Amino acid sequence: MDTERETDSYKKTHHSSLNVFAMMIWPEYFNITTIVVGVVTFCLLAALILRPKNSPPGPWGVPIFGCIPYFIFSRRTGRKIFEDWYHRYGPIYNTKVGAINVVVLNEIEGFKEAFGNPEFQGRLPVDFMLGRAGEGIVMSDGRAWQEQRKFVHQHFRDFGVGKSSFEDSIAAEAEALTDALLKLEGQSVCLEHLINNAVCNVISSVSFGRRFDYDDKSLQTVLEMLKETVESSALQLVLSVLFPITKYIPFGGSNQIRQKVQIYFKFLDKLVSEHKAKLDETNIRDVMDAYLIEMKKDNGNSDIFNDDNMVFTVGDLFGAGTETTTLTLLWIILFLLKNPEAEAKVRAELGRVVGRNRLPRYSDRSNLPYIEAVISESLRLGTVSSVGIPHVASSNSTLQGYFIPKGTLLLPNFHALFTYTGKWEEPEEFRPERFLDKVGNFVRREDFIPFSIGRRQCIGEQLARMEIFIFLTHTMHKFALSVPEGHDPSVEGVGFTHKPQSYNVLIRKCED
Repeated sequence: MDTERETDSYKKTHHSSLNVFAMMIWPEYFNITTIVVGVVTFCLLAALILRPKNSPPGPWGVPIFGCIPYFIFSRRTGRKIFEDWYHRYGPIYNTKVGAINVVVLNEIEGFKEAFGNPEFQGRLPVDFMLGRAGEGIVMSDGRAWQEQRKFVHQHFRDFGVGKSSFEDSIAAEAEALTDALLKLEGQSVCLEHLINNAVCNVISSVSFGRRFDYDDKSLQTVLEMLKETVESSALQLVLSVLFPITKYIPFGGSNQIRQKVQIYFKFLDKLVSEHKAKLDETNIRDVMDAYLIEMKKDNGNSDIFNDDNMVFTVGDLFGAGTETTTLTLLWIILFLLKNPEAEAKVRAELGRVVGRNRLPRYSDRSNLPYIEAVISESLRLGTVSSVGIPHVASSNSTLQGYFIPKGTLLLPNFHALFTYTGKWEEPEEFRPERFLDKVGNFVRREDFIPFSIGRRQCIGEQLARMEIFIFLTHTMHKFALSVPEGHDPSVEGVGFTHKPQSYNVLIRKCED
């Protein structure tokens, strides 16, 4: 009798298992519960299998796509999603973009440890998306990056970039900018075009040995292309990494980027041809001249110093040296427009230290602590790059006690570092005083690194700082800027580069 009961129990259990199995195999047995359970089980198992042991904590991704659906289907901004993850998982967390392991860094300790480690200096390959075999500085790694960064750093020093000897070049361009603004006195204008041209001419003088008129059509085409490419390239890069087949599709985002970048390459190739035709090895005018001379040397680096890498290197300098500095200046002016009391303090400090009989000099910085604080607070609150360019782990390593497998992307979250990590009081408020001590001296903060840190720290930091200071102080010295009647500019940033929304300014000349 007991045997029969055991047999009946076995049959029921066995048939129950078969029914579940059948429901998962044959569509006619499907029901919503089975589908949900099956999908959830699959996702959990896939995540457990794919996540390395002793990884940082982080959100579970979706197989194949990783965390991408969170950003596509969520009504929250990417910044808000990252902030939620920080509060949930801590200063370092792990997620996936497709099959790629991504570790997001949010606090200064992680930045220091990661970006001082030679095993975390790699980059993602993107030449397939640009349609040209070159590396340059920004997206290269290994020996190509080391040699070209050393080369640029050396020649920046030779040309006096970041030193007082280079200040006159920036001041001359600042004068051209203020002359253009003078013609617009009393008008309500958008400053983006003029500032972009002025900043562009500074790095152009170093890279190409020339400046461009503000109404140069070829330059305007290139600058517009750069702006559009920066705005769209992040998403397309992700899609290209996830789905390499997209590079063969004759339409779509990746192809559009390639078409735009070809305009840039055509612009650079023309400058290269001009330099080759007029090269005088006894008179090195700019980085492009120096690169052409380096290409002629038999120093074992002929695989690095070639035509393609030259175009990419000067292209990196020109592109990176234009967009970010322009946006920073636009943020500073916007914050001063929205905070008239801060603008009044800037004018008072300029009047007290510099006076009306001369223009500000870069050497005046130490005596203009409030202006320095305004610049720093604008770099903090108007962070142009919410996240920096990803670093790639070149080998298996560890970071803050966690295992980081080879190929992992390390993503620096500057927005987190400068706002919601708990180190900044009322982080969404514009308060230059947070960079001043009790007696008004400027204070440098260890956790404020707008130009990054470590081996890949921005090579143009000194140039950018000098440009920002001179363009700002010269403009404020000569003009009073205010919000036009009926306008109310927003301080909400837009786009991948977190640029300020377009706004107008009313220009009035200051009385001498």
